[in-house]
Amino acid sequence: MISGVVVTDESARLPKTLIINISSDQKVFSNEVGEFSIDAKAGDELRIVKENYEREKVIVRNDYFLTVRLVKIPLEIEEVNLENKKLADAKKEELRKSIGLPKSPEKPREKPAEAVNDILMPLIGIPPTVKIQAIYDVLSGKSRRLRRLYKYEDLQEGLAWINNNIDPNYFAEAGITPDKFNDFLIFSMRDEKVLMYMKAKNVGGITVSLDNNIKDYLDRITKK
Repeated sequence: MISGVVVTDESARLPKTLIINISSDQKVFSNEVGEFSIDAKAGDELRIVKENYEREKVIVRNDYFLTVRLVKIPLEIEEVNLENKKLADAKKEELRKSIGLPKSPEKPREKPAEAVNDILMPLIGIPPTVKIQAIYDVLSGKSRRLRRLYKYEDLQEGLAWINNNIDPNYFAEAGITPDKFNDFLIFSMRDEKVLMYMKAKNVGGITVSLDNNIKDYLDRITKK
């Protein structure tokens, strides 16, 4: 049995931090003062993950008490301009800021035309402007197809990133075997936090967020 405490680089204690023994797949959370105990022996690898902090790895030696320091991920703080944005976009931006995620780099993509911003707003401007290409893209369905394509590409890229950075064996102990892992990931995409952390490529955040979806997923497949 190994005990320890999780702290920030400024020595503030971190509660609700996930500690995983990779050798045994056991997982525990630190308590309200950042302390934890987990079955481990010399040579075992512990991984410590916490939302908004860099993931830490510790190889157990002969220590009986560990002090694990986590480094906070730098945050990008920006003023949010919600003018002329859809409500869904506003909610996503609010969630991104509430959980402290930086924006992901924008991809060089053609922007799908929007009926309001690219057709209606220019028409009521002074002087009014008619954007023929935007009208064609919306009426022909090109804009809709582009949005579907980008959503599919982002999803496939996100799933590949999760599979490359999260060990499926970690979830096996909870009853999600590797052959069900992709199905579990698709199920978890209904959680906006999972989508945000996947887009930001935040290993600590995605691990905790996926962990929070295990019970609902197991309930669903049990009822089938």
